Amino acid sequence: MTSEAAQQDLQTVKKVICQILTLDDILPDDDLYQAGLTSVMVLPLLSELESSFQITIPDADFLDARTPLALAEMIHRRRQQLASQTSAE
Repeated sequence: MTSEAAQQDLQTVKKVICQILTLDDILPDDDLYQAGLTSVMVLPLLSELESSFQITIPDADFLDARTPLALAEMIHRRRQQLASQTSAE
């Protein structure tokens, strides 16, 4: 993730994670579950990420992305895919 947009996505993901997990900070490569994410927090986190980025995140993709960086990269790819689909229409 080197582009400015990708870095912004990472910062937004980290902010949402910290809000839901009530953390002061989280590193890009920290495992979310080791940082305190529980099954009860998954739905609020997923919902807040979808709201923040105005996209739908498939459950399987969300569960595969165990770090803030992996989540941000997945979200960034989905946003790019949606943008290319929209511009193609």
